[in-house]
Amino acid sequence: MATFVRILFTAVLVTLAATGAQAAEQASRDLQALKQNVLDLNRELTTLEQQLLYPSTQVAMFLSIDVGTPIRLVDINLAIDNKNVGYHFYSDQEFQALTKGGIHRLYTGNLSSGEHTLRATITGYDPQGKDYQRTTAYKFVKGAGRKMIELKVVDDVETRQHKFEFKEWSE
Repeated sequence: MATFVRILFTAVLVTLAATGAQAAEQASRDLQALKQNVLDLNRELTTLEQQLLYPSTQVAMFLSIDVGTPIRLVDINLAIDNKNVGYHFYSDQEFQALTKGGIHRLYTGNLSSGEHTLRATITGYDPQGKDYQRTTAYKFVKGAGRKMIELKVVDDVETRQHKFEFKEWSE
């Protein structure tokens, strides 16, 4: 009888050990899944916090010129809200790239939300070879996302001069 009790006791211990090992493995898997869920939630909360606390204040200003334009751009001076933010002198090579469809990023910076005024002063030569200097102003509203503005110098066939067109993108 004592041998039977020992065998039964050993069988119960082996069964309990096997069941305990399976339960421990399942608990380990559940714990790993819970840890991964916590990490994913933390990543999402951090991203949301960054978006709420630090909305994108970035503004980018670009310049382009009509392809094959007869004008010659020499330089541009850029101001936002009467504060100079950029100046660029165009070499012959840069100007040729612009006339072939290139776009030049003039300015990238940060700006608060609200209404702003962009002022660009362009110096160059008109189609008749005369010096000119023109200033154009453009009002825009900066929202919470990124704002991109393109200033395009376009030929005006009727006046044989050029005009400025603005295009905005927001993210």
